[in-house]
Amino acid sequence: GFVRMTMVLVESLAGTGHTRLAFRPRNSPTKKELLAFDPLVQQEVLYREVKKIRTLRKHGSSD
Repeated sequence: GFVRMTMVLVESLAGTGHTRLAFRPRNSPTKKELLAFDPLVQQEVLYREVKKIRTLRKHGSSD
């Protein structure tokens, strides 16, 4: 079957405005949060989802 994923834009909470793309399951009730390196402050910081970009269909395993 297909696995439905949503591509989302996540923004650094360090206040730098740095953004990156992330993926989450389409039916997830919570917004995406992740720890990642922010090059503008040279530290690992929390990124939080700010915008949904698009929904993707990935071909899943058949078992």
